[in-house]
Amino acid sequence: MGSLLEGVKVVEVGEFVFIPSAAAILADWGADVVKIEHPQRGDTLRGHLSIFSAHGYDTGDFNYLVEQSNRGKRSLGLDLAHPDGRAIFLKLVAEADVLVTSLLEPSRERLGITYDDLKAINPRLIYARGHGQGQQGPAAHHGGIDTVAFWARSGMGYVFSDPADPKLPARQGYGDLTAGMFLAGGIAAALFRRGATGEGALVDVSLLGTAMWMLAADVVSSDYMGHLPTPPSFGHVPPNPLSALYRTGDGRALVFGMLKSDQYWPGFCHALGRDDLADHPDYNAFDKRTGNGALFTIITETLLTQPLAHWRERFDAAGCLWSAVQTPLEVGEDPQSVANGYLVEHPSRAGARLAASPVQFDNEKLRLRSGAPEVGQHTEEILLDLGLDWPEIAKLKDDAVVT
Repeated sequence: MGSLLEGVKVVEVGEFVFIPSAAAILADWGADVVKIEHPQRGDTLRGHLSIFSAHGYDTGDFNYLVEQSNRGKRSLGLDLAHPDGRAIFLKLVAEADVLVTSLLEPSRERLGITYDDLKAINPRLIYARGHGQGQQGPAAHHGGIDTVAFWARSGMGYVFSDPADPKLPARQGYGDLTAGMFLAGGIAAALFRRGATGEGALVDVSLLGTAMWMLAADVVSSDYMGHLPTPPSFGHVPPNPLSALYRTGDGRALVFGMLKSDQYWPGFCHALGRDDLADHPDYNAFDKRTGNGALFTIITETLLTQPLAHWRERFDAAGCLWSAVQTPLEVGEDPQSVANGYLVEHPSRAGARLAASPVQFDNEKLRLRSGAPEVGQHTEEILLDLGLDWPEIAKLKDDAVVT
């Protein structure tokens, strides 16, 4: 898996989570990713650990979002606004396969690193940009983070919270990490085309567009009908009682997802301890169960008689399609996440694990090559690879161009 993009050179000019996460996925797949950071402060995300801790994510000195989004990379501390820094950047781009950036168009124009600028230097370059609201329209040049562009503007926040009491997602990088996966996939597609034609490409992903894709069922149906659908709520009689949310006797929640309920109905009744329902004339066909409030009440009251552990054993044995509503702490020890390597050991931080990028190749589980680099950790190595000598590097450091 780690050698899939071996030999592909990626230059990253991005901060926070969206763009760095896309580049981290490329690194997972074997690409050599050079992360360009401000020579003094680095990626702004490096300074946000105290904010995360204030929201209950106190991981000490382990900056988990920096690690999650920057593992496997090399860091070059470089001032792009300095003429010497820009010259070094252009040398990197001339040899690169991919540039991935979160800089908005005005910033890229000011620095002279737009798609047209760099295409003139490297026609084979895959130029990938990620942003908030799209590159056209009145908000094209506005900043965008996941809470604003992905959650609020897209309708995501409306759908997943009570409209009378809107909520913000407490998950750092929720939309960013999703959009980063899409951008990594777009880059891979562009590399595939380049292999056939030799042509570079401009790849573009926005947080708003990503959220609208994920929320397509609501956006498309509302757009077509001209009004909002009525969202289901807890205790609301569902169209299909075998595809609904319930409580257990110990206060846990579980979800059934048996859309083909005729297929599961006899086994479900047995697991529920209600074999009498299987052939009951009021419930023995899909159309009879549809919207059936009496059946919903029977299932609800039966599930409240036993704790989750009891139902887990019963429903698993019956082959039902279901899951407990698990906590993030439980997910890390879920037998499925463990067996499939969905959390991967940090290569240098004992006791720490990071989420694996979700694509696997040839049944191979991901193994991380390295954790996130320190700011400028690989500056000298990268500059030497570009052909600079030690006196030149020393002068660049004296001039605060690199760190």
